[in-house]
Amino acid sequence: MMDNLKIISDDLGLYSSVNDGIIFALKNKLITGASIMANGEAFNDALEKLRTVNEPNIGIHFVLVEEEPFVAKRLEENHQVFFIKYILGLIDLDDIEKELQAQLNKVIQSGIKISFINSHQHLHLLPRITDIIIKLAKDNNIEYIRTVTEPFNLKRGLFRALESLFLTLLSNLAKNKINKMGIGTNDFFFGFLSAGSLEKEDVDLVKDYYSKNKDKIIELGCHLGYENDEMKEKYKHWGSYNWQSELKVLENANF
Repeated sequence: MMDNLKIISDDLGLYSSVNDGIIFALKNKLITGASIMANGEAFNDALEKLRTVNEPNIGIHFVLVEEEPFVAKRLEENHQVFFIKYILGLIDLDDIEKELQAQLNKVIQSGIKISFINSHQHLHLLPRITDIIIKLAKDNNIEYIRTVTEPFNLKRGLFRALESLFLTLLSNLAKNKINKMGIGTNDFFFGFLSAGSLEKEDVDLVKDYYSKNKDKIIELGCHLGYENDEMKEKYKHWGSYNWQSELKVLENANF
């Protein structure tokens, strides 16, 4: 594996067949780590399967939409609704902090040493939530927080590209805070534009950036897993996610 290249599969704990794909990737060193969902339906299944992996690098994938909360009054079904409420000041940040702490506690109490932080729909990059995340990281000696600064690309359409630019803006604001607190983060990120549909050309782009920026930290985010009809039906609202296809792409990536 290349130095300074992090390949992280999100959503460990989402579903048992997703866990199987991620565990396969960890064992075969197709990825450098995975982020686990404390409130995922297959969290306990993930814990059992992680016992078969030698010294896995595991982070926490905070979830503030779609899944059931532990202590918050409720979580929004849709990240766009969450964002609008956040902008309007309708999100109770004390409630959010309690929920994030509860998710963190669940992972820590399971015996996992948390190496890094990221989140579902990258909501940890919203400025006031970033402040909470940084505090949790410092309090728990977590040394790395993902930021999402993907080079501009129109391949997945203008709207997705504009979303990426917005995340880059939020990430640049977050990086200043993260760096001031002595926490690590990546210089470049790949995987937002191609979320759920990673292809060989995306891998080639990562390799090209790495060859030109070997002193920079590059993170490739992915969503790996094996699929079945029940799982695809349950998560069809996510759009065209192809967990098994992404796994095949990384099997052939030769990083």
